[in-house]
Amino acid sequence: MSYKINTFIKSDKVVASYEKRLSICIQTNGFSFSISSSDNELLTFGDVDCDMSVQMSSLIHDIKAAFAEMEIIPYGFHGSELVVASRQFVWIPQHLYDESKKRSYVEALCRIEPGMGVFSDYSDTVNATLVFTANSGIVSAFQIAAPGLNVRCQHSKMVNAGIVASSNMKSVLMINVRDGQSDFAVFCNKKLQISNTYECVNFDETIYHALNLTKQFHLDDVPLTAVICGDVDRESFGRIGSFFPEVILYTGGKMTLPVAEMQHLPLYRYALMF
Repeated sequence: MSYKINTFIKSDKVVASYEKRLSICIQTNGFSFSISSSDNELLTFGDVDCDMSVQMSSLIHDIKAAFAEMEIIPYGFHGSELVVASRQFVWIPQHLYDESKKRSYVEALCRIEPGMGVFSDYSDTVNATLVFTANSGIVSAFQIAAPGLNVRCQHSKMVNAGIVASSNMKSVLMINVRDGQSDFAVFCNKKLQISNTYECVNFDETIYHALNLTKQFHLDDVPLTAVICGDVDRESFGRIGSFFPEVILYTGGKMTLPVAEMQHLPLYRYALMF
């Protein structure tokens, strides 16, 4: 067995598949997933370690085997998504977007690395399409193991309707901290100003880029809320709070947690999956 199930919590509530949503989030060392009901009740949560660098056939086998061990049938849902992290992306206003030019949008900014495919993710919150790259083999493996997955990008997940709405008459700086990198998004007056990813080998560099963005967009002396999620510990949260007077630990969409064990899940680490 070349995978390891780290966490698996399941509710006993019976809900038809067509009333449930599946969300899978790819990580460097495996994947996490959640199944929720149409009324935002978290029914199942899992976190699995597996080698993402193996051949596609082996990865498909591991994904299928992990779901089988947890007795999860990963298809037939009302909606299902695969959230991937990308550093190569560009937002295109919807009135300018042309599906046939999808690849050229990215190539105009950077060289697409071998093995990377180009995907698109429309956001009605900002009425724009995010065009991004992701590892084709990994994406295909999950789509074969769990048919029907819609590929999403971490930056489009950060453009959350609730976060955007909260930027009315003030500014919001959102930060997603992950393995050696941090994702940022700035919202002002219900509009996305910028989204970007920076290499951050430690939290000092995350703070540096956060402060730099506030200066770049002249947010030093205006009402600002910092929203942070991902790989954040108590010390990091306290440090970001010393630079920004209002800091919120983001846990994703509001979820009802019916199982007592779910109350102890660090939802902020998986916020972009919910």
